[in-house]
Amino acid sequence: MTHDRTHFRRIPALLLLFALLLPAAVPVLAAGPEGPGALSQAGADFLKARESFSETPYTDGTNWYVGYGTQCQAGAYAEGITEEEADRLLREAAAVCAAAVADFLEEHGRTVGQSQFDALVSFTYSLGTGWLSGSSDLAELLAGPGDTYDTLETVNAFGVWCHAGGQVVKGLARRRMEEAALFLWGDYSGQAAGSFTYLVFDPGEGEMASDVMFYQAGQPYGAFPDARREGYALEGWRRPEGGALLAGMPAGESRTVEALWRKLGPAESPYPDLDAGAWYYDYVCALSGQGIVSGYPDGTFDPSGSVTLGEALKLVLLAAGYEEQAPAGGHWSSGYAALARTEGLLTAGELAELDGAVSRLTVARLTAGALGLAPASGPSPFADADDASVTALYEWGILEGSQENGRRLYKPADGIRRAELSALIWRVNCLRAGETGKAQITYGAYTVDVLEGVPVNGYDPAAFRRKGSVMEYAAGETRLGVDVSSYQGDIDWARVKADGVDFAILRVGGRGYTEGGLYADTKFEQNLQGALDAGLEVGVYFFSQAITVKEAEEEARFVLDKIRGYALTGPVVFDWEALGKSEARTYGLDTDTLCRCALAFCELVEEAGYTPMIYLTSYAGYVKYDLSRVMDYPFWFAEYDKAAPTFYYHFQMWQYTSKGSVDGIQGNVDMNLWFGA
Repeated sequence: MTHDRTHFRRIPALLLLFALLLPAAVPVLAAGPEGPGALSQAGADFLKARESFSETPYTDGTNWYVGYGTQCQAGAYAEGITEEEADRLLREAAAVCAAAVADFLEEHGRTVGQSQFDALVSFTYSLGTGWLSGSSDLAELLAGPGDTYDTLETVNAFGVWCHAGGQVVKGLARRRMEEAALFLWGDYSGQAAGSFTYLVFDPGEGEMASDVMFYQAGQPYGAFPDARREGYALEGWRRPEGGALLAGMPAGESRTVEALWRKLGPAESPYPDLDAGAWYYDYVCALSGQGIVSGYPDGTFDPSGSVTLGEALKLVLLAAGYEEQAPAGGHWSSGYAALARTEGLLTAGELAELDGAVSRLTVARLTAGALGLAPASGPSPFADADDASVTALYEWGILEGSQENGRRLYKPADGIRRAELSALIWRVNCLRAGETGKAQITYGAYTVDVLEGVPVNGYDPAAFRRKGSVMEYAAGETRLGVDVSSYQGDIDWARVKADGVDFAILRVGGRGYTEGGLYADTKFEQNLQGALDAGLEVGVYFFSQAITVKEAEEEARFVLDKIRGYALTGPVVFDWEALGKSEARTYGLDTDTLCRCALAFCELVEEAGYTPMIYLTSYAGYVKYDLSRVMDYPFWFAEYDKAAPTFYYHFQMWQYTSKGSVDGIQGNVDMNLWFGA
């Protein structure tokens, strides 16, 4: 659970990031020639570029907006708005924001430069004036006593306001970075925002004050926010590719990291010689509770006791994801030794003494090899160990070493102790990106587990035949269809019907992929009446860019309002698509939110008496959705120009090309095969 600042509107972001070398602190500037009481022309252009122009009104579910994101009354500008009128409305609204900012600065005796003032007006135009009267980080920064603005403090004061629906929105984060760059360095182009990056922190079942932090790209992260969870300690943050995020790592691309929670050991120690205050106490208790390590017959654990090579082999290999090994010889651990040799993890010479004490260096090489870590190419963090495996494990957050007289030491020749190995095994278990033990599907760069209970694709690949634009399926009954939007222009539906088309799926409208406004397809009513008059079975789809359940419900109600009174027998489709653009409001939307949005849309459609359907690409089906959560509704699968569909799971409709040709429709059109009578 996180406590965040949720935005009142959604703002598009422009331009790709690129790194720039810029100062770490900026002095308070003198006022510009047009300020500090007015937005400059450059500021107005900056604001327009981030708001984008909408000729028709749109809503965020609460308020209505038009033009350059200016709030308006419901029902106003029904005939649209010109860019000139939108410019006037923007300047009027911006003047109100500018007056509020100027009053705040005057109240606190602060003077800012024109670009700084413009950045604050843009920020206020996006969020409203509420931040000025509260205890926001930005208000405190501006009201503070200092005569310079620290770069990281400033970008975080702007950046924390990048949420919509409780989620960090990449487009909003981008805008906040651009506003911070404008405030700090006077960059109206937005390009200097490339010197920033950010992390989204997922605390899982924990809580944190804010789940996002901004950094200077290429510079060490330095610090991470704190998180709390009852009965646990925060061990660190896990990277998506596995391994821990370290403060000394250079800040790279913006992404999400997950909290790594260490369960606190019991108040009463399970072993008489295990001190509850020792650094290793939680690790030993956790592994002991899972049956991974155990004590001796006399009830002790002996945390400082040595570890044999055989013991280390078994614990490390199992933690790294290998199967249990039966003895391959006389020694109980000989199977693990044989596996280590076969895999090239250790040499025969290193494996000679299975009952002998194992060194810390040998354990490091065994662990790095078992995890498949590439040898580190950078300098060693340890003063006494210049070994690529040791460095790789340090970079993964598995090894820490010790600090002695200002130096970090690993002590590679020393024998590893039972407590030390327990900590290492716990970290390997938590940080590795290993196999899950389930059947898996490989899609491009993604490897995903097969979902239990989701019906699989049972269509016979040999039964598909393509004849021109028409796909046939010999192993069952099908219907041929098209899906269209205003892109196809005017359509002669009688000729479409005569060309063998059985059904049509029509776009009702959509939601903008940046600002999030709803829009109606300009040809929808014409297409709907024409297709029905021609005797086609008709369904509809809505191009969704919902990022909250509330927005998905708003989209469903929009569709239901448009189709009210028409006798539709085809599906009403939730067509949510990932656009793959960092400025898209849906970029990075998590699976849970997407599934809840789809269910919310489909449930309202079903309650209204229509048949819901969910549109899928391979990427959406494998990576974005958890199909086990939405499988109660039929799927419309899109995969173009294949001899047969390759999707692993079952679907009811296949969009097999975007370049079909049908009499009565100008240019290319999407073609579909609907399975079943």
